[in-house]
Amino acid sequence: MKFSKKDKLELSDTSVSDLFILNNMIPLEGIDVKLYLYILFLQKNNVEMDEVTLAKRLCVTEQEIRYSLERLETEELLLKTSDGYSVVDLKDVEINKSYVPKVETKKTRAQSEKERRRLAAANAISECFFKGMMNLGWYTDIGALFEKYAFSEDVMIALFNYCQERKSINRNYVFAVAETWYNGGVKTFEQLENFLEQFDKIQKIKKKITKALRLNRNLTKYEEQYIDKWINDYKYDFNMIEQALKLTVTKSNPSLNYVNGILKNWYEKGFKTVDDLQKENKEKETIKSKTKKVENSKSTYQNYEQRSYDNLEEFYDNM
Repeated sequence: MKFSKKDKLELSDTSVSDLFILNNMIPLEGIDVKLYLYILFLQKNNVEMDEVTLAKRLCVTEQEIRYSLERLETEELLLKTSDGYSVVDLKDVEINKSYVPKVETKKTRAQSEKERRRLAAANAISECFFKGMMNLGWYTDIGALFEKYAFSEDVMIALFNYCQERKSINRNYVFAVAETWYNGGVKTFEQLENFLEQFDKIQKIKKKITKALRLNRNLTKYEEQYIDKWINDYKYDFNMIEQALKLTVTKSNPSLNYVNGILKNWYEKGFKTVDDLQKENKEKETIKSKTKKVENSKSTYQNYEQRSYDNLEEFYDNM
């Protein structure tokens, strides 16, 4: 089922690009502006008109129309075709200026293909996440993201999808996420999948730690760096981290700095798993038990009451 709306001609509108007003209108002569606006009106309504009729409608001479058409063509507002003129899409021109680098004579085919793919990705982002109405600033930003982080095209699209799922498609958030991915070694989609899997794992561990320490707040940047170090550098899983958390029960205000000291000590000792900790505890218990036996033996020897022989003559008589 198709729904359509038909406006009366006198109540319809003809759109004029702001780019024309900002960049082209002021240097033009009055007849040029008048002719350009009228051509936009004719194009919108699919009306054909020759130079003679245009001159009559605008109350000018045919020669003025010809000169004006030439000036509009020089200003790159009109493009001459085999059967007349076509209106130049100023937005498309601006996109090419802002995003697509100018083609140089020495540019390789590979470079051109890379730029074509990146522009296609930018257009896909516009269609998927901006309903085809992405402003020109985003094209420039996407170009900057490609250059700075060297993401593949599918990673760039995934970046905007990730931000949309979190309802935060704004420049600061997009660039912050891109920086995080880049620092995680992401360039290809495969690397992104691995990164997000690890990232999700770390987030779950962070929530468990926050809950265990009863921290009714978000972790600070430095606290998160501690946890990243435990997982990424020390290669500890939550079971190992939990053993350190258990040692904070006697602390009135347990902190991640305290937990970090414990885990750093274990890492420097070469402990990798909970089994390593249990093995060390058993060895300590064995040493403690042996030490206790030695101490008890010494105590028994020291407490032994020796016999005294005051009368040595009687002692020898008894031998």
